[in-house]
Amino acid sequence: MYEKDAYMLSSMLVEHGCSEIDILGGEPMLVPWMSDFVNHVTDSGTMVNISTNGSLPHVVDQLSKNNTGLLTIGFSIHGLPEAHHSLTAADNFSSAVTGIQKMIEKGNDPIVKSTLTRANANEIRPLVKYLRDLGIKRYYLLYEDSIGRTDLSPCLSYPEFMRFYTDLQNDLKPFPVGFVAASGFYKYGRKACGRCDAGIEKIAVMPDGSVFPCNLFAGFEEFRLGNIFLDGIGKIWNNPLLKQFRTFHENACKRDDCRHSANCSGGCPAHSYFFYGVIDAADPRCAINKST
Repeated sequence: MYEKDAYMLSSMLVEHGCSEIDILGGEPMLVPWMSDFVNHVTDSGTMVNISTNGSLPHVVDQLSKNNTGLLTIGFSIHGLPEAHHSLTAADNFSSAVTGIQKMIEKGNDPIVKSTLTRANANEIRPLVKYLRDLGIKRYYLLYEDSIGRTDLSPCLSYPEFMRFYTDLQNDLKPFPVGFVAASGFYKYGRKACGRCDAGIEKIAVMPDGSVFPCNLFAGFEEFRLGNIFLDGIGKIWNNPLLKQFRTFHENACKRDDCRHSANCSGGCPAHSYFFYGVIDAADPRCAINKST
């Protein structure tokens, strides 16, 4: 996305009442005008959440000067140095820590988040204790995205993820540990209708202006809602494709022996579509790994 397009997009979103923008990558800090853009958006009164691997501490330092209270920077760290470098194929643990320290020194409250996998499960507790001692006050455990894989057997089921999260939360009290998983698993922000938040409380805008129900559908042209610069938000928001997300009233997972069934609608529909070709099937990560 060109700089002028990004500013145009932010104006459109603010005009239509968008209260929060998430900026994802790749690595968004590589965009040379990103810090100016973020400051422009927060100055308009809109919240911005931006994710980074922390490899560019000087850019983090620029963003740390934002004093609007509307900016949250989330650092992705998936283990202590050796494990983190192995999982990410990048030598950026120390630079991420440097960026975190700079933010804390300037009175900011950064987030650190880790994607839980079977490979780093033993790393999470010592990592969180290290981050706590560093001064981090907000930590989130992320459920792993598996779109693009051919073998799901190494993936955790959602019940396995939640069991690990609950144990971690209890072990580290009173330090606050949060989690992020598809809203189709956990109705933390979702309205009563719909399989998940896609097309109800969020949409995803790609660099070329293409819009999808969420970023996980971006690889499926059949779910393209239009182009925000050509079609406008109103036409996109009323696209008939979103009806199937908004009118879903069931739990796509038919298991009644799962402790999470009362608060679940069957997981992520993008995962269901990638593996099964339909959005009304249960999330395959739980279908493959049935541990509860």
